Amino acid sequence: MSDFPLPILFIMAVFFTMWLVLRKYHKLEQRKRDLPDLNAFLYANKLTEPRCTACNAVDLKDEGLTHGKDERRIVSCAQCNTLLYRITPPAPEA
Repeated sequence: MSDFPLPILFIMAVFFTMWLVLRKYHKLEQRKRDLPDLNAFLYANKLTEPRCTACNAVDLKDEGLTHGKDERRIVSCAQCNTLLYRITPPAPEA
């Protein structure tokens, strides 16, 4: 072990940990982008109004896809934080 210095092991551990964190973040962001839109969500779950499919709550929260003021919104349950659907604004007419 004396041939392999301890600082190199520490740096390798830091890079590996950061890689794991970024990978988890990327998977979460991809799950958000893959969510169905509102109409597809309602149709797939045979609902007439939006509600959580995990806990059946009607309290929902929305947040921007990339930041708070983003027009593309992600809707999730306010109680159990289950990702439900996305809201994409209509494309501007030319």
